[in-house]
Amino acid sequence: MPAKGRDSYVVKAQLSEAAGRYDEMVEDVRDMVTALPKNNCLTEDERNLLAVAFKNEVGVRRRALKSLQKIFSSTKIVNPSRTKEFHDYKANILSELEFLCNDLIWMLDSKLLPAVKEPIDDIFYHKMKADYFRYLAEVEEDEQKSADYIEKAKENYAGATEVSQNGLAATHPLRIGLAMNYSVFMKEMLGITKEARDHAKRFYDEALDELESVREVDESRYSECAYLLKLLHENINVWSLELGDLKTPSKEF
Repeated sequence: MPAKGRDSYVVKAQLSEAAGRYDEMVEDVRDMVTALPKNNCLTEDERNLLAVAFKNEVGVRRRALKSLQKIFSSTKIVNPSRTKEFHDYKANILSELEFLCNDLIWMLDSKLLPAVKEPIDDIFYHKMKADYFRYLAEVEEDEQKSADYIEKAKENYAGATEVSQNGLAATHPLRIGLAMNYSVFMKEMLGITKEARDHAKRFYDEALDELESVREVDESRYSECAYLLKLLHENINVWSLELGDLKTPSKEF
């Protein structure tokens, strides 16, 4: 793909992001990925644009479905005679979410993962693939399909985690974010609270041991790490209480 064309897609995606028009941003990054020559990789900035676009478009639909579920539980809001309209509206949002998730997974499988050359790309894309299989599993009503999505998410989380342990520093934000998402998946989708807590605690403790050394050389990366570690620590504390573990689960900042 000529550099000029590729640059054009990037600029359009950046403008869409700045304007908060994430539906257009998804189209821009889709064009950017689709036009990639075989075995060509996205740059870090392009990769992040892809993540931002789909995170926002899928995220708004995940939140919408959760809100609709709460609304449906309230007979004061949804008249029983209007349940068909409600379910039709919900089905439209669900269809949009499934299309977006499957679209991104297709891009990962057909374009991005086959071109991976660096561990960080491998981790990033497998984490992303796991996340979007998890989102599909969250809304899938067919038990077998949901189980298949859960298994695929687990495989990708596990694979990304294995690479991250050798390919990234303990304080790398991607490694910490992966640990957080995988542990949440264990808790919410697999129902294994102790394993989720222990997984989160392991990566939290490893990162915390090296955090001050990051602060000395990169203040912005330190701030990002600290933010993610606080979120991880909150989950560890909540899950420890659920398990009846009253001991301090991890060191604090």
